Amino acid sequence: MEKNEPITDSHKKQNIIFKMTKALYTIICIISLALILALFTKKDYIVERKITINQPVSVVYEYLIFLKNHKIFNAWFLKDLNMRETSKNTDGQIGYVLSYEGNKDLGSGEQELIGLEKNKKVDIELRFLKPFKSSSKTPYELEKLSSSQTKVKWTICGKMNYPMNLALLFINMDSFLGKDVQQSLENLKTNLEK
Repeated sequence: MEKNEPITDSHKKQNIIFKMTKALYTIICIISLALILALFTKKDYIVERKITINQPVSVVYEYLIFLKNHKIFNAWFLKDLNMRETSKNTDGQIGYVLSYEGNKDLGSGEQELIGLEKNKKVDIELRFLKPFKSSSKTPYELEKLSSSQTKVKWTICGKMNYPMNLALLFINMDSFLGKDVQQSLENLKTNLEK
């Protein structure tokens, strides 16, 4: 096109198409780079908190094995007191499943009691369905400190599948989940020491 040649509708359309194509290629490159980066990003995370409760280990254990009790100390469940829930099997026994559907802060998922070691461990698997699918092992480990004191360690061992694991580059899960884990343990202590 010569300097003094007027810009036609055809030239304008070609310019718009060129800019749109360039923008599309840029977006594709950014998405491709993110997906490649996610291939080399860790998928697992661990969050752990501890608290000492002034109750015998047997009292703490008997409270924790019933998932119905988790609804009154778990900080996530407390975000939606009107959540809908269903369950199957017998609470307090291996294989019990508590399914829930709540507001946007809680999401939906299920907890399953997958293992019990009397006065030592309550093993739970948490399966999130919304806002995204993932699963975590969330055991409570108990240590008898004295006849009237128990240390409780709550660990969340989670995994984010590809490509959601890319979020682990930007979110510190220990900080992100840790405050709610700690609040849950403090609620547990308050409830058991009443």
